Amino acid sequence: MESHKRLLRSLQKTFLVFGCILTFSTFIASAEEFVEGKDYRVVETEIQEEVAASDDDTETEADTTIKVVEFFNYGCRHCYSLEPFIKKWLEEKEDDVEFVRVAVPIQRAWIPLARAYYIAEKFDIVDRVHDVMFSAIFEHNLQMQRTDLLEKLFVDRGVDAEEFHEAFTSDEVNDAIRESGSQMRLFGLGGTPGVVVNDQYVVDTELSDGLERMFEIVEFLVEKIRNERDEASQSTTSVDHTTDP
Repeated sequence: MESHKRLLRSLQKTFLVFGCILTFSTFIASAEEFVEGKDYRVVETEIQEEVAASDDDTETEADTTIKVVEFFNYGCRHCYSLEPFIKKWLEEKEDDVEFVRVAVPIQRAWIPLARAYYIAEKFDIVDRVHDVMFSAIFEHNLQMQRTDLLEKLFVDRGVDAEEFHEAFTSDEVNDAIRESGSQMRLFGLGGTPGVVVNDQYVVDTELSDGLERMFEIVEFLVEKIRNERDEASQSTTSVDHTTDP
C-alpha cells in the first residue's frame, strides 16, 4: 500500500514537471520574434525620408497612426489567397492602425483591374466591389479586364454608366495608377502581394515564407513600432523631468 502511494506521488511530480516544461515551451513559441532580413526588411532611411517629405497629410493623428499598406491586384492569385488572412487581421487590429490598399498593375493586362479599384474608391463602394472582383476572376473565371463587364459591375451597384466611363479614363484614376507603380518601385517590391508597415518595414511572400505568416509578421512589426514609440516617449518624459528647475 505504501509503495503504491509512493508511486502515485512520483507520477504526480513527473506530470507537474512535464506540465511546467510544456507551459514554458508554449510561452516561448507564442513569444516568437521575427528576424530582420529573414522575415522582413527595413526600408532604407533615405527612402523613409523621401516618403515623409512627399506626404501631405498634416493632421496630428498621422503622427500616432501606424499605416499598413497592401500592394495588390485583382489579377494576382496570391492576393486572392491572402484575403482571408487580411480579413481575420482586420477584425482584430487596434484603432491606432490604418489599413490601406494600393492596386498596382504589374502586368499590362491588369491595368483595367487596377482602374476598377480606384473607381470603386472614387464612388466609395470598395466594400461592395472588392470581394466580387476576386470572386468573379478566381471562382467564376470571368475576364474582368473587359470594360463591359466592369461597367455592368458598377452600374449594378448604382454608378451611372456615363460616370463610370468618365472615371475609367480620368486623370484622377490615371494618376493613382502611376503613383502606385512609383510607390512599389520606391519600396523595392518585385511583385504582389507586398505589405509596407508605416513606411519602415516591408513584408512580402518571399520573406514571409508563406501567405499565412505575412500578417503575423505585420502584427509583430506594428507592436514593435508601438513599443519603440512608448520607449521614446518615456525617454523624453524622463529628460523633461530631469531638466525641470
